[in-house]
Amino acid sequence: MADENPSDFQCDCGGEVEITKDVLNTPNTLPKTSDTLKTHQPRKTYENPKQTKLSKNSGSSDSIFEDWKKQYIIIIATSLLIFGLIAAHSAGFFPDIVLTNLTVPSTGVSGGEITIPTMIENKGFITTNDFNVTFQFAPEKSPKNVIFLGKIRMSELAGGKVKSQNTKFTVPSNIKPGRYFIRVVVDSDKEIYESNEDNDFYSSEQVTIIA
Repeated sequence: MADENPSDFQCDCGGEVEITKDVLNTPNTLPKTSDTLKTHQPRKTYENPKQTKLSKNSGSSDSIFEDWKKQYIIIIATSLLIFGLIAAHSAGFFPDIVLTNLTVPSTGVSGGEITIPTMIENKGFITTNDFNVTFQFAPEKSPKNVIFLGKIRMSELAGGKVKSQNTKFTVPSNIKPGRYFIRVVVDSDKEIYESNEDNDFYSSEQVTIIA
């Protein structure tokens, strides 16, 4: 019978194979995965719901406050502007062009010339731009049924200054003979903002127009 002792075992490869019992008998020393391998989990951060809500509410409150502040500033600025305009208007700061003197001849001839002396004053503080002055015949002291006589262009008028002039007009040839007031409209085209826009003036005397 052959010897079964591993130490006497011969290999055809020309060497001796040594079998170590310790290796064969060594228990499985590989570490259990569940015991030794620990997966690194990222640390979770938790937000305090109350704190988050407080932060959001704080941002919303700041935005509302800023909007309210802007609206408040606009209201205050608008109020100051309106108050300033009213005060300036009441104090005569804006121009106020008035006719201080109007002289008419006693008679005129249709188709002929008449001379009308006038004095115009700016009772306001601000200097005006150029403006128009319109002259009309009026059967009565009313803008109804007026007859156009002529229009002149006046240059700028400083505050507190007066301009005197003698203006010649040609009486319309188709005007009916009779007695007429002379109506003068200062700034007739509304080019100047005035503290008083009542710019209609009538002569105290009437002119008699004859054919």
